[in-house]
Amino acid sequence: MNEKQLKIRQQAFALTLCTIVFMAVYNFAAWYASSLDHVPSFTFDFEKSIPFVPLSIIPYMAGGLFFCTVFFSCKNKNQLKILTWRMLFVSITAGILFIAVPLRFSFAKPEVSSVILGLPFSFLKTFDSPFNQSPSLHIAFAFIFWSVFKDLSKWRRSFLMVWLILLGVSTLTTYQHHLIDILTGAILAHISFIIIPYYKNDPEYRNSRMANYYFLSGWIFLSAALLLSKYIGNAGLILFLPALAMIIVGYYYQKKNGGISIK
Repeated sequence: MNEKQLKIRQQAFALTLCTIVFMAVYNFAAWYASSLDHVPSFTFDFEKSIPFVPLSIIPYMAGGLFFCTVFFSCKNKNQLKILTWRMLFVSITAGILFIAVPLRFSFAKPEVSSVILGLPFSFLKTFDSPFNQSPSLHIAFAFIFWSVFKDLSKWRRSFLMVWLILLGVSTLTTYQHHLIDILTGAILAHISFIIIPYYKNDPEYRNSRMANYYFLSGWIFLSAALLLSKYIGNAGLILFLPALAMIIVGYYYQKKNGGISIK
């Protein structure tokens, strides 16, 4: 067996392992939530103005395709190992949170008039559940996918960046997630970057590691700002300032490391 064949086998094994763990954790958590007498939801008042956009089901469903292809986009064994550990960490941690703090999606989903677009929505209605909301695994996985895709060629990288952004937006516009799910998904992803870094002791990646701490802080401050504004009023929005500052500093550290990347 040559090195290329070995690499493909390792990639296929990693994909299979992460798929099995994800399906087991996700389905068990959904079953547990469905067995409860009451599962609450959590929304911000302004979320009622978010439109339902049936066409956004296309980037939303692309998440499954990215899940399968990201393992075969890894350039070396170390990148594959880190990707696998991060995917497992995020899946298992999210599953624990789904059980510890079960939430459900609360908005009524409008009927989809298009037959073609209606098919993936029917699929979700049959095989997905309104539970397993926070953190959003679509969001957490999207950040992890980008940590691999950003090393591809310029045009592929740009194309996939746009699709991942659309995927993130689609979690709201397909009425699959509330905003709190997106925030917690981003936080979980950045925790995985910090706990499971590339080349922990390599000074070359120090700026990327620092950037992840600042990005994590930014997401936490942003979440705190919205939560405080919900419970104490607009005064809580003052935390948007440190959130913005953390994200700007994080971007600065990423640029020092040679570009927009998440390690």
